[in-house]
Amino acid sequence: MVGPTGRAGGVPPGAGVTPAEGAGEAYDAASTGWRAGPERMYARMAEVMAAHAPVALAGARVLDAGAGTGVAGEALRRRGARCVVALDLAPTMLPRPPALAAVGDLTRLPFAAASFDLAAAAFSLNHFTDPVPPMTELRRVAGALLATAYAPEWAHPAKEAVDDVLARHGHRPPEWYAVVRADANPGGEDLATFARAAGYGEARAEVVEVSTGMNTPADLVDWRFGMAHVAPWVGALPTGERVALRRAAETAVTGMPPLVVAMVVLTAR
Repeated sequence: MVGPTGRAGGVPPGAGVTPAEGAGEAYDAASTGWRAGPERMYARMAEVMAAHAPVALAGARVLDAGAGTGVAGEALRRRGARCVVALDLAPTMLPRPPALAAVGDLTRLPFAAASFDLAAAAFSLNHFTDPVPPMTELRRVAGALLATAYAPEWAHPAKEAVDDVLARHGHRPPEWYAVVRADANPGGEDLATFARAAGYGEARAEVVEVSTGMNTPADLVDWRFGMAHVAPWVGALPTGERVALRRAAETAVTGMPPLVVAMVVLTAR
């Protein structure tokens, strides 16, 4: 399945569309915190995502594009995918053997054309200021696309509350996160429009609500502390400071509603 990269539509590799500089390194450093918190949320969303696959999954070859810890690929495997390859810029985030995994960039995929039946991009295209080139590259290696992103209007009060606690304790978001927040995260019909611009003949986006099962103050803090722009900083704190920070954050989110996410699901062929 690995072969010459080629380019669909003549898109120059990574031309102005790669994720913000430093994001890959941050996710790499965040892998332990991510597995302790956000992975649980994303695993539940992956199950819902997999139910929307635009191709039959029995025996399918799937690329888990921007895989992180591989929860999307695993959800698709449970629904019948024969072969799943996880690809991500952050090597320590990738699923461990016997899973098939490779380090790589979505704009420079190390696979031959038509290597896969389906490309799954769970919350990875939202890291690009222009998702059309990575979508075009995904179309080159797979005939169908299944992708997710946060609905633009979605928010949960725990995010702001924990951010406030972090700021009071000296945390400042890294530069790459500010770029992602300002320029990326396409959703809804915008995502479908990008897919059509990438060459897909059919593209459809819908918003679904996902109950993540993360309901307690500890769950909500695990979610926020495990995010890539926070986890390396929290992990570097002395133990006493880290314990005090967590106590303050859990107090701040006490009484807040369960974590239910409004998620955009894109299907394209």
